[in-house]
Amino acid sequence: MPDVNDLSDREREILFLVATGVSNKEIASSLYISTNTVKVHLRNIFAKIGVTTRTEAAMYVVSAGLVGPGINARSGQLDGVSGLATTEGAIAVPSGNAPQSIRSRWLTGGVVVALIVLSLVALFGWRTARSLTRVSASPSPTVIPPRWEELAPLRMARNGLAVAVYGNQIYAIGGETSQGVTGVLERYDPETDRWSSLSPIPVPVADVNAVVIGGKIYTPGGRLASGEVTNLMEIYDPLQDNWEKGSPLPVALSAYALTAFEGKLYLFGGWDGEKIVPTVYEYNPEGDTWTARTSMPTARAFAGAAPAGGNIFVVGGYDGQRALAVNEIYLPERDDGKQVAWTQGEPLPEGRYAMGVASVADILHVIGGVGNNNAALQSLEFPPQTGIWQAFESPHPQPWSHLGLAAFGTRLFIVGGDLNAAPTAKNLAYQAIYIITLPVVR
Repeated sequence: MPDVNDLSDREREILFLVATGVSNKEIASSLYISTNTVKVHLRNIFAKIGVTTRTEAAMYVVSAGLVGPGINARSGQLDGVSGLATTEGAIAVPSGNAPQSIRSRWLTGGVVVALIVLSLVALFGWRTARSLTRVSASPSPTVIPPRWEELAPLRMARNGLAVAVYGNQIYAIGGETSQGVTGVLERYDPETDRWSSLSPIPVPVADVNAVVIGGKIYTPGGRLASGEVTNLMEIYDPLQDNWEKGSPLPVALSAYALTAFEGKLYLFGGWDGEKIVPTVYEYNPEGDTWTARTSMPTARAFAGAAPAGGNIFVVGGYDGQRALAVNEIYLPERDDGKQVAWTQGEPLPEGRYAMGVASVADILHVIGGVGNNNAALQSLEFPPQTGIWQAFESPHPQPWSHLGLAAFGTRLFIVGGDLNAAPTAKNLAYQAIYIITLPVVR
């Protein structure tokens, strides 16, 4: 294996950020450098460690024993770059449904560092661990706490809301309460486990999504209180706590799928007030412009979208008659009018829509949704390298849909939604990745 000492401090910092699944644009923003500089660093890093993809780079972080940023106990936030974490003592053994094999590294002096990134082991087809026991000098083993944690609820129960993460905090925008569509904006601080109220979105909307690009939160379209659909683009500045208008959507849309990728916003499908559409729009914040891109093969609303492995996965949705299991992969760099911009991925085990979709460390996570039999749906994860959907712990035994889902550090946050057919204020966090040091017996 290439020597990690060949990497500079800045290269190690960028490598670990890549392993957490963030884009080049997000790396550039967080480190105050240009996207082109990030790309230059990545070329050098990949050459030095002998990898060709971001996923291989993430696995290198695991196998090389690079702990990198620390993990905040409550928020899962990446706190800062550290070196190698080492602990002496007894070697750890898995219990319950732990992976079939766990790699360890022996360091000078007989010290072992084993980093177990529970979502990344799925890249090798292993079963995701449900629990792990760490053996120490004490006679009683220590069991990792449950991966789901219930946190402070929203001040207002609502579904069809947009959620976004900026500055280590989570923003919940709009949605629909039991009294109707709302413009409420609330901010959650994982450090204090508290919500605060901010300036509401100027035009209340539901069935919306939001993304963060360049320090601002973009919320396009949505369903109005009248039931009509809007084409407004509302842009929120978290530092100033104010809203401004952006260039409107080419057409009014709600119930679309939305994600940010390489500094641009991509909007897929949705409802235009009359029909479900397959359209794709790209928004460039630098020019405040919308561009129509190659439409999805399947028209659908209430789908979910997230980037992984340099592509955008658009999964599930509703076609007006049934929940869909489709998994279509969009390749932005090929959408030039000459190449094929869409490919087919492994479909979901069963159709669903109005679920939460997000990626952590280049692994898709799908939570909740509405199926074709109205039963609670199993939470799923999808490592693109294996092409296999795998189940993981669901947050609630009752059906949960029209929720907000956001990836934050190593955790996923579910905010609001419809729980058992009623608006909920629940706020839950799922620890998608654990970084654990294991001691060794001498």
